[in-house]
Amino acid sequence: MSEPNTLIQRNLWETPWGYLESFFIGLGIIITGFFLEVFTGQTSSLTLTYPYNIYFLIIYIVLLYVAYKWFSSYQIIRWLTKVPASITSIVLVTTLVMVMGIIPQTTSDNAVINTLGLNRMTTNWAFLLTLFLFLSCLGLITIKRILQFRWSNTGFILNHLGLFMALLSGILGAGDVQRITIDTYEGKPNWIAKDIQNNPVELPFAFYLKDFLIEEYNPKLALVDNTSGSLVHNDGKNLYLITPKQQYNFNEFEVVIDEYLPSSGRVLNKYVSVNEVGSPPSAKLTIKDLVKDTIITGWVSSGSFRSPYESLKISDDYSIVMTIPEAKKFSSDIDILTKEGERISTVLEVNKPFLFNGWKIYQLSYDDRMGKWSNLSVLELVKDPWLPAIYVGIFMMITGALYLFWIGNKITKK
Repeated sequence: MSEPNTLIQRNLWETPWGYLESFFIGLGIIITGFFLEVFTGQTSSLTLTYPYNIYFLIIYIVLLYVAYKWFSSYQIIRWLTKVPASITSIVLVTTLVMVMGIIPQTTSDNAVINTLGLNRMTTNWAFLLTLFLFLSCLGLITIKRILQFRWSNTGFILNHLGLFMALLSGILGAGDVQRITIDTYEGKPNWIAKDIQNNPVELPFAFYLKDFLIEEYNPKLALVDNTSGSLVHNDGKNLYLITPKQQYNFNEFEVVIDEYLPSSGRVLNKYVSVNEVGSPPSAKLTIKDLVKDTIITGWVSSGSFRSPYESLKISDDYSIVMTIPEAKKFSSDIDILTKEGERISTVLEVNKPFLFNGWKIYQLSYDDRMGKWSNLSVLELVKDPWLPAIYVGIFMMITGALYLFWIGNKITKK
């Protein structure tokens, strides 16, 4: 007697939907997104600003709750709360994020990339719809576990609710992020900033720049081809830091730095130390041609906005030049003036922002042409009111992970 066939053949789209149906739904969403991208072009951005992002958040959460509470018998809702939908949405989002990492998110010369919006994935319809699918799965599963609450589900709820909060806050809060710059000059208060479109933005407080400071590295020496003007490489290196009494070998030339002046001025046939605005660095060099056995002595200077640079010709083919000193550190000593008459003093440095009234204030740049004599400091102000919600979501995920680790450790011991 033959064995009964225990394998049950299931037709496509027969309930419950599995991974194959989930794949087709996800693929259909991505194709729909690309069609929308083709027909709408760069107008596909769905950035919401306050208060519309708040309205959307409330309506979206209410709809998820209503969908699970009263429409959970519908196949689409049942599918969204099952593993195949979750796994498929995670895979699709991850794939699109990988595309975002591979294709530069700037204007492309490739017509296909521009048409499909692959170079602006954060506002791409396909990415947004796929992310919406993932968030809907995440939200419905979280609501399901909350409504069926048990203490053993605490870690699961914290992880999923934290991820839901962090992602949704990041998406909805993108429209409320303010990023502006303000030019501050020494001794002059300013409260008019500029946005990305260079439109003026009046601030409720002013900045007063007391002093702008720059620390610079010593300049460097380089050997230049007199014909092409390009730097000559010497064993893979073409720049050498200027240090008094230091000796370097440039090809067949032996170079000795006899003297270095950080701030100097030209007087007759030499440089002398001066302390004036725009006084460039200079160095006295002794160059020995090891092939011809000749010695040349002379000065080089990087120049500045008020003084021309000076190179030293050491042969018919080569000259030695001094590079412009690079900034090691620059900072702004500022006062923040409020309408109430309060004065807050702080020193801004690169990558060390100062938090004031919800704004993160960064040291951005200065007048490159003036260099260390710049009396201009450019500050950047960034405000993201949704950032605390993102941090709360991340904290919830970490707490949930620690809770699951603790519970798992207790089970293992038992």
